[in-house]
Amino acid sequence: MKILHKDMKKGKIKVLIQHMDDCWHLYNILEKGDLVSSFTYRTKKERDDKLRAGKGEKEGMYVTIEVQSVSFQKFSDRLRIHGIIVEAPQDIGAHHTLYGEPGKELTICKEWKKHQIDRLNEAVKESSQPMVAVLSMDDDKATIAIIHQYGVEEIATIESGRAGKLYESKSTEREYYGNIFSKIKDMDIPLVIIGPGFAKENFASFIKEKGAKKYIIEGTGHAGMVGVHEALKRGIIERIAGEMRMSKEIKLVEDLLQKISKNDLVAYGKDEVEKAIDVGAVKEILITHEMVREEEKILEKAEQMGAKVHVISTFHEGGEKLASLGGIAAFLRYPIH
Repeated sequence: MKILHKDMKKGKIKVLIQHMDDCWHLYNILEKGDLVSSFTYRTKKERDDKLRAGKGEKEGMYVTIEVQSVSFQKFSDRLRIHGIIVEAPQDIGAHHTLYGEPGKELTICKEWKKHQIDRLNEAVKESSQPMVAVLSMDDDKATIAIIHQYGVEEIATIESGRAGKLYESKSTEREYYGNIFSKIKDMDIPLVIIGPGFAKENFASFIKEKGAKKYIIEGTGHAGMVGVHEALKRGIIERIAGEMRMSKEIKLVEDLLQKISKNDLVAYGKDEVEKAIDVGAVKEILITHEMVREEEKILEKAEQMGAKVHVISTFHEGGEKLASLGGIAAFLRYPIH
């Protein structure tokens, strides 16, 4: 994401969406009542008889809407911002949906909260970090996944088709590797090949013959999506792509779970966290993206006391674990009773 203009006195920031992940960040920032402006298309106003004849044409115009709802489909390339038109050449008061997608400019005017500004700045920083493709394989099966900043997208699973180890042939192996290579050859992002045994090294030799250069090999105890999650937990993906948001989120939740197991300085569940905020004991808050909009008052109070807010996506394993704890938790400065 790129910030094109900023006027914090008016609460106005203009951004350029550069990647699909930017749509995810904006989804977590926008809320009901915000004003969002962008170039869009609406049916051009014509005489009533032409409209009845179905001859209305779309016309480009700059529109500002007051946000009513925001939706994001994971692993799609669009953010839907639905609202009521408050500024436009026509149709004031009508409903309209603006779309956020790579290449689109949006101007946002709102009362910015600290965690929203922090998230926007992180999105700008993270825009220079590449997505990563992971090939998690063994002799029987290969899974290809894309690591986004908010979750893991499973692209394909390829079976080797061999009937048993005793009947494996070189031709069957090369066909298996060829099927995998056909899925990854056009990916213009770093590739990490992981898995147990020697299948990953054998496949690397195969694609080296094909001229492939951008790949790294790492050992894991498992193949498939289990191996992908293992690589994320161990920080293998993070080392390749820099400090990816998802790796950071997973690590925060794992740290939380460790502290819970040791009865250390943590609180979880809405009641416990609110109690900790009331006595000023909260150092950092973890909250799922699904709870943010309904718990803004809690977050605002925590930030006023100097707490840092981490919004955790539930599109990955770490977020699912946090959701099972009530969707909100906190690292504490000192014990509460």
